[in-house]
Amino acid sequence: MLLTDLLKPHGLMGRMRWPLVAAALACAMAASAAGMVGASDTTDQSLLQIEQVASRLSGTPAAIDSVAKAAADRGISATSDAQPLLETAARSSFKADSMLAEISKAVGEAGDDAVDPKAFTKAAAALEEGQAKVARMYEAQDQTAAKDIETRLADPDKGPRINRLADLMAGPDLAVETAFTAQLMYLSLETLSSSDAGTLASAPEDQLQSEMKSVISSLRSKSENEKPLPKDMARANEKARLTFVLATLSPEDLSVLTDFYESPGGKAKRDALIESYKQVSDQANTEMLGQYFQALADYLKTHPRPQQQQ
Repeated sequence: MLLTDLLKPHGLMGRMRWPLVAAALACAMAASAAGMVGASDTTDQSLLQIEQVASRLSGTPAAIDSVAKAAADRGISATSDAQPLLETAARSSFKADSMLAEISKAVGEAGDDAVDPKAFTKAAAALEEGQAKVARMYEAQDQTAAKDIETRLADPDKGPRINRLADLMAGPDLAVETAFTAQLMYLSLETLSSSDAGTLASAPEDQLQSEMKSVISSLRSKSENEKPLPKDMARANEKARLTFVLATLSPEDLSVLTDFYESPGGKAKRDALIESYKQVSDQANTEMLGQYFQALADYLKTHPRPQQQQ
């Protein structure tokens, strides 16, 4: 038994409160379109901006801090020992620029523009401003702004239209990928406190490498006791955040976005974006786990755990 057995449930996870999650997401995801070089054309570049691909990718290694805090809060011992090893592995594996280039290529090869590029660019800029506006709202705890947005969402015409658009967008699926990587990070930190951690010190490198894909596959299919944040909750939180952002847009910008995501070409580009994002994330996750567990094995040879000394 090595890594895969650590996926078994160890108890129920405390559910995170929505306002705290939403605030964190809103602040983290309100990013500019910087780093969009490599998109095949203006429409593709705007789509990557709308779906915040660059900021999601570049922000992944930084998630280790919050994951480590969640692990420590849940009594996972030795988190501070494992965290530097995981940070080094994550920063080495998640190469945002090359990952973005692969995603951009996949999006560029899928579907037709299916939209006026100028109108789409304008809508992308409006959405980015909406993201910043929602982030400021949460930071300032602006109840007046929140009520205004909630009123728009409660409108019998605007509300369903906004919810429909949020369902069509890639954001909730990309949030699932972010949560999944965080789960892998949590598992990695948890391993050092496992009673079987000592086996890592003597495990052959090829055995460690062979388990990486199995761990990823097992955790991806898991739907119980997901730590630190369940994938379904990540999806729901992102959709809620997204509907708030969309509620800040003008009817014209909403129409442009809806027309794009409902078009065959827009759907093809959205699907290509999600699939390519998942692929590059899995590649980076596999590399991260491989580097981390090799580093952890080396660490355990010079820093044996109590169970190794028995």
